[in-house]
Amino acid sequence: MYEDIQVKKKINWKSAFTKLGVLALFIIILALIIVLPSKKTYAESEFEHNLRAFMNASKEYFKDGNLPSKEGNESTIKLQDLIEDKRLKNVNLENDNCNKEQSYARITKLNRKEYSIYIYLECSSNQASSVDTIYK
Repeated sequence: MYEDIQVKKKINWKSAFTKLGVLALFIIILALIIVLPSKKTYAESEFEHNLRAFMNASKEYFKDGNLPSKEGNESTIKLQDLIEDKRLKNVNLENDNCNKEQSYARITKLNRKEYSIYIYLECSSNQASSVDTIYK
């Protein structure tokens, strides 16, 4: 009475490979986003840390009685002098390939209560400058 009818389904290989390819591409992109570190290398982030430390040490140095007295006057300190004065704490500038003679901080008195500080740091192939304002 009843017959077993077997229906064979045809597999659409083109569609299957397309879906598999999209899935693989999605997994690869997701893995790259998760696994790859940020664009900044360790050396670059350490350099930025050193630049901030140099800025902070320079501000501390100038606030300790080394501010210029007249408007428009400038005062400069080299990285080497800050290292010798032991103002740079927890910073690896001594062993790093930093140019201690060319790296400097310069402060300029703008008006009665305002000073502009300019930092230039040169280490290995990295060099950067930063400007900030100090209020007295």
